[in-house]
Amino acid sequence: MPDNTTHLPLADPAPNSGPADLPPVTTDEIRAMVERFYEHAREDELLAPIFAQRVQDWDTHYDTMTRFWSSAVLRAGTYSGRPIEKHRIDGLNAQHFVNWVQRFSHVVEREFGPQRAQVFIELSRRMAVSIAMRIGVGGVERALAKPA
Repeated sequence: MPDNTTHLPLADPAPNSGPADLPPVTTDEIRAMVERFYEHAREDELLAPIFAQRVQDWDTHYDTMTRFWSSAVLRAGTYSGRPIEKHRIDGLNAQHFVNWVQRFSHVVEREFGPQRAQVFIELSRRMAVSIAMRIGVGGVERALAKPA
């Protein structure tokens, strides 16, 4: 049976190493950031209806997203799944991805500070472009390049 696991681009090696005076991001901080992000996402006019329709158990979703971001940024190895398939949603367009990246960037900067947030922001932008391309949504890279 073929391996259908989709691998997304991860951050550069040693993403959690920054200036020596900054503490590394922890899994508990990632969990808090995930919860805060979804509070904001559920207020977004484009994103809220999608999450309302697709997420029935928020605690489970928070757990999954914490494992995802811990694996992506900390190399924790706690997530395996098929994120591309989860994003095959009728009606998604470039603006959905732009809103997601903008809200996510805002939250991680508030939660982690600008320097520690940078790896999350860069990774979120790359993932948004990659996922959008894989599900047939064009224009995300160009839209993200425009000033906010």
